[in-house]
Amino acid sequence: VWSGWKYRAAIMVALSLKIGVGNVVKTMQFEPSTMVYDACRIIRERVPEAQLGQPNDYGLFLSDEDPKKGIWLEAGKALDYYMLRNGVSGSRY
Repeated sequence: VWSGWKYRAAIMVALSLKIGVGNVVKTMQFEPSTMVYDACRIIRERVPEAQLGQPNDYGLFLSDEDPKKGIWLEAGKALDYYMLRNGVSGSRY
């Protein structure tokens, strides 16, 4: 999940994720406390390319420069559990 913290007012913080679906990359903002399950649901609602196939066949994958070290984000955890920050590379929905 490519991500970055963006400050929207003095208090509001949003997590900006770049979502890759096939050859399409979209940037979406989420509250850090958003559950991975809910983020996937929102992505399906807003990204037409993500609406193919069954929802259970998709998820968020946090990739690493070393392809052997990426992880699938757990649906029952919040995005901020993974301590995502600016400069973290890659994500596939």
